[in-house]
This record gives sequence, C-alpha cells and structure tokens, in this order.
Amino acid sequence: MKSRNINIIFRTTRKISFVLIYSLLFIVHCKAADFDFTPNLQKAYSEVFKLKVQSGRELLSKENPKNPFRIYVEDFADMTELINSENEKQYEKWISKEDKRLDLIEELDEKSPFNRFLRAEIKLHWALIKIRFGHEVKAGFNVIQAYKLLEENQKLFPNFLPNLKSLGCLHVLIGSVPDKQRWISKLLGLRGNIQLGMNELRLVATDKIWGMESKFCTVFIQAYILKFDDKQNAEMLQFANSQSDNLIINMVATAISLKDNRTEQAIELLKRTPRDAEYLHFPIFELYKAETQLFKGNYPQAVSAYQNYLRTFKGQTFLKDTYYKMFLCIWLMGDEKKAKLYLSKINERGNTIAESDKVAQKFYENFQKTKTLPNKILIKLRLLFDGGYFEEAQNELVSLTEKSFTNKKDQAEFNYREGRVYQKLNQLDKAVNYFEKSLALTGSEEWVFAPNSALQLGYIQQQKGKKNKAKAYFEQAIAYKNHEYKTSVDNKARAALTEMGY
Repeated sequence: MKSRNINIIFRTTRKISFVLIYSLLFIVHCKAADFDFTPNLQKAYSEVFKLKVQSGRELLSKENPKNPFRIYVEDFADMTELINSENEKQYEKWISKEDKRLDLIEELDEKSPFNRFLRAEIKLHWALIKIRFGHEVKAGFNVIQAYKLLEENQKLFPNFLPNLKSLGCLHVLIGSVPDKQRWISKLLGLRGNIQLGMNELRLVATDKIWGMESKFCTVFIQAYILKFDDKQNAEMLQFANSQSDNLIINMVATAISLKDNRTEQAIELLKRTPRDAEYLHFPIFELYKAETQLFKGNYPQAVSAYQNYLRTFKGQTFLKDTYYKMFLCIWLMGDEKKAKLYLSKINERGNTIAESDKVAQKFYENFQKTKTLPNKILIKLRLLFDGGYFEEAQNELVSLTEKSFTNKKDQAEFNYREGRVYQKLNQLDKAVNYFEKSLALTGSEEWVFAPNSALQLGYIQQQKGKKNKAKAYFEQAIAYKNHEYKTSVDNKARAALTEMGY
C-alpha cells in the first residue's frame, strides 16, 4: 500500500520532469571549508547546462576529484546523458555512483548550507533518472529524502537562496496533487503549495546569479501546470532569444510552442537550434520536426522525420506515440493497409511512462476491441487545432453539424473540438455552448472530451470572474477517473483552484 501511494504522488511529476532535470541547479562562487565552486567548475556547469557535455567533462577533469562541486557537476552530466540516451546498460553501470557521491559530500563540512543542498540535488537527479527508467517507487523515496534535506537546510540557513529555487519546484509539484490524494503527501511529511512555490521561484529569478535557472523553471511550470497565454509566451521567447547558444532552453521553448498550438513559432525556433557537434545530440528534435510537418499536413515529410527519430534514438520513450503518429500520416494519405502495420507496432515497442505514449497505447487497445478506426474529419480537425491553425479549422466546421456524425462519441468529440476552436477565437459564449453539449453527450462514459471540456469551462468562468462556477467546473474535471490525460488535467485544475484561493 505504501509503495502504491508513493507511486501515485510521483506520477504527477512525469509531465514536468525536465523542470527538475535542468532547473534544480545553481551557479555560485563560495568557499566554505570543503566547498569551492571555482570559476572553472562554474564554466563546466554552464557547458553542461547548455548540453555541451563533452566540453564540460573536459573542464571537470582539471579539478580535484573530491571537490563536492566537481562531484555535483559530474552527477549533472551523467544525468543529462542518461535521460537523453535511456541506455539501460549505462544506467546499471552508473547507478552505484549515487551512493558514493552522497557519502563523499556528507563527510564534508556540515556547517555549510551546501552540504545538504548538494546531497538533495543529487537525490533529485537520480529520482529523475529512475523515473525515466521506470523505477517510480525508488524515485519517490529519493524525492522524499531530498525534500527533507531541503526543509532542514531552510530552517538552518533561511537566507540561503538556492534552497528556495529547489523547494519552489517541489512545492509546486506537491501542491498540484489533487485534494483526494493530499492525505498521502501529508502522511509522508511533504508540504506543497503552488503559489508559495511560484513566489519562491520568482524571488530567485530577480537574482543576477541564479535568475536564469529560476526563469527557466518558471516558464516550464507556467506552460505545463498553470495557464500559458500570450504574455507568458512573449516572455518565453525573450528568454530564449537571450540564451541563443543554450540548447536546452531552445529545446524547451520549441516543446512548449508545439504544446501551445504555435506551430509556426516552433518552426522558427527549430531554424535557430544550435547544431554544432560540440552539443550533445538530442533525437527529440526529430520528433519536433515531425510534429510541425504533421500539423501542416505534410505527411510524407512527417513520416521521414519520425523514421529519423526511430533510427537515432535507442531508448523507449515516445516510441508508441511515434508509431501512432506514423499510422495517422499514412492512414490520412489513404494507405490503410500499410498504416495498420504501424498501428500494430504500438503494442510491440516502447513504454507508457510519457502521457503521449499512454494515449497511443490506449488507442491501440481500443482498436483491438472495436476494430474501428476514428473519424478522419475529426482527426483532421484535431490536427489543425493542435497546430494552431484555428481559422482553417473554423472553415472546416462551417459545413459540419453534430448530425454529421452517427455515434455519440464522435458527436461528443465534435462539440469539444468546435468549443476549443471558438475558445481560441475568443468567441466564448459559443465555446461554452459546445463544451456543455460535449459534457452532456459523454455522460458517464470514460471519454477524455468530458474532463477537458470541464477544464476549459472552468477557465472561461474564471476569465469572466465567476469564481463559484469556475470552481465547480474544475472540481468536475478532477472527478473524472479513468482517462489518459488525468495527470495533466488534474494538475491544471488544481493549480487554477489554488490561484483562486480554494
């Protein structure tokens, strides 16, 4: 039971794992007994943060192997490579480094705030590695231990700024756990609050030393847990433009652009992506290229990019999603027989750690049960919307009505899609009407359109200043149990309720 409860908490970290991977870090110059973050080590950290891992390792080799900051940056480099490669053999080979590094730092000056902080950071590094390799319960214990170290450090050194950055991320994560599961975090001694965490991150963001990392973390959380509007998007682009040689910032800005229906923006970011050999190769960029082509309806080009991802990536993440998207491309081009070959591969390859892989797996399982493919009109509408081509989607909707679809599920989806288009076009009253129809048609079915409709209705009522109505819709969104987007829907609904003071 304890393992299952811990597992519940840390499933909520999946969608924002990159926040911790690249944000729970710091740059500081200090000399406190055993701790010396030399200019060379700072440069090494900066190189690793930019994903110039080999350059960073070369700088590290010039430093004392027992310097805790060298240990820390080496751990960061190892984590970056493992997260990117998902190399199981390398993971088994390096896993013993965690305890060795923790022991070395623990033996050093206990009066320095960096003692507990660096140990907490290493525990978080390995928590994220373990999540990536499917060891969620072990990762959960790591996060609990890191949280305890940071809380203790905060009491002993209340003015130690790096602590606020790390605690800020954890406070947001823990604060996004839905009400009905909060007893678990309380039982484990974990305290979270989204607003508290964001305030802590904003406080650090004003600092000239740690500001870049905190801004990075804030942008990511804003996009994946809170609301992300034009203002936040402009701030993200300004941030990315100011760090044009930082591959991870470029990568995250591209991912957020695609997630937020900004395909043309993603295309421009991809054009500016650093491509020098000194950067660690990230196959994920092939997926981003493929997504832009899929949304634009350039299916052959999308298939080519998806194939490049499969050819260059040796891990398990996003494989199911890739085969699902390749199925869509080939099916939409009219070759159903060939498309079904890729559909069958969904069940043969990859894992379901990522939410998009879960969606692909559920699509495959539903097809196996029903032997029915989705409605092509609705798929094309969804892709136009996901790409941010709202006016084109609206043009397609002109000739359609609910009666254009013969079964209730398609009718529910049609109303949801139409609601989202009108919402993006700021025709909110029309959007509300379609979302409510989608809710009514879904009823007690486990279709994802209902929780998503409830979430969007909550946002609309919140925008109108009708807090009670918004609260009811957000709680309704959380109440839906078995759908593939539960983690992200619940996180966003919970964050909105917190923002309103509930």
